[in-house]
Amino acid sequence: MSSQFPQKSCALCHAYLFPEDDVVYCPECGAPHHRECYNSIGKCALTQFHGTENQYDKIKQREPESQQPEKEEEQPNFETPFGAYSPIDFLGGVRPDSFIDDGVTAKQAATFVFSNTMRYILKFAKFQENKKISWNFMAFLFPSGWFLSRKMYKNGIIAAVFEIISTLLTIPFQNTLYNLGITGVIYNPEMVEKLSQNIDKIPPNVVYVALIGGIIALIVSLISALLGDWIYKKHTVKSIREIESSSEDKPLAYRKKGGVNIFMFLLGYMAIRYIPALIAAFI
Repeated sequence: MSSQFPQKSCALCHAYLFPEDDVVYCPECGAPHHRECYNSIGKCALTQFHGTENQYDKIKQREPESQQPEKEEEQPNFETPFGAYSPIDFLGGVRPDSFIDDGVTAKQAATFVFSNTMRYILKFAKFQENKKISWNFMAFLFPSGWFLSRKMYKNGIIAAVFEIISTLLTIPFQNTLYNLGITGVIYNPEMVEKLSQNIDKIPPNVVYVALIGGIIALIVSLISALLGDWIYKKHTVKSIREIESSSEDKPLAYRKKGGVNIFMFLLGYMAIRYIPALIAAFI
């Protein structure tokens, strides 16, 4: 794991800064920012303190020597039977007590997320009011499965419905190819040639319907991939607030509402794979 700048964190998202981060400094007070964070608001996150005694550089000058940044030390390695390893920061560089949203800390979010916290907590910390876009590869490949596995059941069901509709729209095209004896077109040069010879036998309306189905599937995947992390943050924050305000057994509530449910992922995958075929058989 890369070491961090000693005692330095982004003035906007408060995540620790690492050597590989693209860091910019306020020209007036010297406050460090991720370039992406700085560009998102177009100014220093501490602008309101410029020209006051609470300006970033003035506060740093007043800090006792014991709080001044010390020489960066290398992370210690620990020996195991399988070799040396460095301790892992499961919050992705975000301070445990920093807020990812009003009243919700990174530590609480990590307890709720449970799995792959290094990725998600850092994503949550970087999201601002005007920033909702990210990229989630699993959500792109398996929209409904990913939502369901993260216990966002409403979103998972909505994604599954659109995925099933998109698959149903492609079934007539697939059946037409099958009736023409064309299978495995992508992987078989002979089938590609056969398709080109019989292309005029495929009804145009069947092609158009299949194209619409493909577009729907692509839209669902893109929306899930681009907004999935932001939706998950909203779900996490809302769930944590409910747990903290009303649950008597909070550790149990975190386990029941948070974490990952692999069974639901498999259930979502099987539903998308087989429900369209069952529906088509009875139409």
